[in-house]
Amino acid sequence: MSDNNNKSDYRPWIWIIVASLFITFMTVFVLQLTEDMVKKRAVRKIVTVEERLEPFGQINLPTSVETLSVKNTEEPDLPEQKDKVLAPAMKVELSTGPEHTIRMLNVGPTGTMVFDPAVIKVSPGDTLNFEVTDMAHNSTSIANMIPSGSEGWVGQMNQNFSVTLDAEGIYVYQCDPHLMMAMVGIIQVGDAVNLEEIKKNSENLKKNFAMNSDRLDSYLSQL
Repeated sequence: MSDNNNKSDYRPWIWIIVASLFITFMTVFVLQLTEDMVKKRAVRKIVTVEERLEPFGQINLPTSVETLSVKNTEEPDLPEQKDKVLAPAMKVELSTGPEHTIRMLNVGPTGTMVFDPAVIKVSPGDTLNFEVTDMAHNSTSIANMIPSGSEGWVGQMNQNFSVTLDAEGIYVYQCDPHLMMAMVGIIQVGDAVNLEEIKKNSENLKKNFAMNSDRLDSYLSQL
């Protein structure tokens, strides 16, 4: 009776040994499989950038901003030439009605710290209403950026302000605390009789911009 009990005591150990051997075998198998996969990747062919791009074709980057070649119509005997053509800016149309609202915004259609609309064309005698939509803004005309002989204006901080403009020409104005962020706007009253003078004086004005240095040029191109 005692011999049978001793034999039964060895059975759990037999199962433990069998399980250990099985786990060891599976571990060796997995490691061998992983090693084979690593070796296959290690000998993978190294291809060039051109070969990797081949299924998609070649990428040709222009060396300049020149657009399609345009034949010179004035001198037909000359070979075709490439002319630099800038994308035309959207021109601002004349606003109707005797009164117009310009909002002062932290964020607007043309970026951060802007007037909206930033560029507007009106008729002589029209009234411009500056609306404080966001706080900490004002509107002040710039002395050498308005028609000769016309009066400028100085709007108070955080206050709505209205001005009636009679003299024809271009008026450039600013938000005093945000001039360095190029918070400026343009009003054209009637004909742009002082456009060349404005463009010349704009170079000095842009020296005050710490950012958005091309904003004023972009506005002027819309006139």
